Amino acid sequence: MITVQRAFSSFSVDDLDAAEAFYRDALGLVVERTPMGLELDVTGGTPVFVYPKGDAHQPASHTVLNLVVPDVGAAASELHGAGVELVRYPGFAQDADGVVRSDDPRQGPTIGWVHDPARNVVALIEG
Repeated sequence: MITVQRAFSSFSVDDLDAAEAFYRDALGLVVERTPMGLELDVTGGTPVFVYPKGDAHQPASHTVLNLVVPDVGAAASELHGAGVELVRYPGFAQDADGVVRSDDPRQGPTIGWVHDPARNVVALIEG
């Protein structure tokens, strides 16, 4: 069996400067620039690593980051004020702000999604 000292997740972007501005300024995360890319402090612990891939970058086909927020509607309003709109997906009953609301956790969470500048999907989940 291997010995794991720590773990972290990562994903690529095509423009590190744009990603840094988005995650720092629009989402309000603590972002540290490293020689290899960006470290996003999303929990006060293990960072999420964002690395540049330039023209070889392809947006992930899945959600790359799930952020638990106290109120998805309030977060959507704040993001709208910063020029970031929630993504609308066919088949989901989204309100005017783009939020899927659920009163029954068995039916799924209250959730919304945004694209980062590299078109990766970031979820906002009410917790």
